[in-house]
Amino acid sequence: MEMRAALLYAPRDMRVETCEVAPCGEHDIIINLKKACLCPTDIKKYEAAKPDVEGALKQYGPCILGHEAAGVVVETGSAVTAVKVGDRVAVQPMIYCGTCRHCQEGHTNLCPEVIGVGCSAGGFGDCEKLFVEQGIGGCFATHLKVPEICAMKLPDSLSMEAGSLLEPLADVVHSVDHAQVGPEDDVAVLGLGPMGLLHVIAAKYNGAKSVTVVDLDEKRLEIARRLGADHTINSGKTDPVVQMKALTDGVGANKVFVVPGGPAQAILTAQAMDMVAKGGTVSLFSSSPTGADDFTVSINRIHYSMINFTGTVGFGTAHAEKAIEMLASGCFDYTLIRNKELPLSQINEAVALYGKGDNLKIGLDLEA
Repeated sequence: MEMRAALLYAPRDMRVETCEVAPCGEHDIIINLKKACLCPTDIKKYEAAKPDVEGALKQYGPCILGHEAAGVVVETGSAVTAVKVGDRVAVQPMIYCGTCRHCQEGHTNLCPEVIGVGCSAGGFGDCEKLFVEQGIGGCFATHLKVPEICAMKLPDSLSMEAGSLLEPLADVVHSVDHAQVGPEDDVAVLGLGPMGLLHVIAAKYNGAKSVTVVDLDEKRLEIARRLGADHTINSGKTDPVVQMKALTDGVGANKVFVVPGGPAQAILTAQAMDMVAKGGTVSLFSSSPTGADDFTVSINRIHYSMINFTGTVGFGTAHAEKAIEMLASGCFDYTLIRNKELPLSQINEAVALYGKGDNLKIGLDLEA
């Protein structure tokens, strides 16, 4: 079986070529992928922002990135029971051991041996080795061979475009549920990239009393309003901490989500600590930039105000199932977030456009 795939040969050197799909093992499936999305994780690997990327590419050869996608199962191994040929599925990209304490307790996202489809988790070299030895690559391709645990069935009513958002939405569902957002909560979301906007949706889905968003971009603030945000704060025009306190009678937000990584993360985390209510929660959604792990917080602020300071990574089956439920319910217009699509043949253009201008989550048509 042949496939077209975007092969990353070196930093910023990705080429769409025809290659062979690896044989299907007894516990594996092959998915004919239809739609995909780009993620900042892919951009970091494309640009070799992580220090282990360039060396691994030289050692093992090209790899296939991408971990957000949906398609149709076209082949199953002899021992596969979770799905069958013809099933419509989204990719669950984490391959975990299943035997460690975390996996046994249902926290597969914390598995120390976890490795991600499309080099999305684990060491980049380990992901490369997985591709070379087992043919498990990434989603920027027409076909994907993966273990059956990597497939989540989609209802027939759900489009492939919507299905390609399962992975990022499930991550956000985990974030919002871990913070236990509910009807008593005034929620603040700092940063309105695609994941910040998905936090608005998930918080509203959980019945939050109010959701306030903070960003510099008026267009993104408007999209947040269309997705259900109750209040918007342009942090370039006003002090978000003062505004948040004013909106909550001086109390602050019960739950504050710092969504972006990158240079803004430390600044936003400091703001979050200042705007969170006593007994509230500050949750970090993204990892910090390489070399920026250190951050100073007030121990006494956490202690005397009983602040919960936490974060989340990945998701579990329950989060994915809830994400599918949300997508299928039509509770939000996903095209406000997945707002641009290019063919696989133009993937380099898609990478260049990611995060620029009005572009939020950029999709890929893998059949074009």
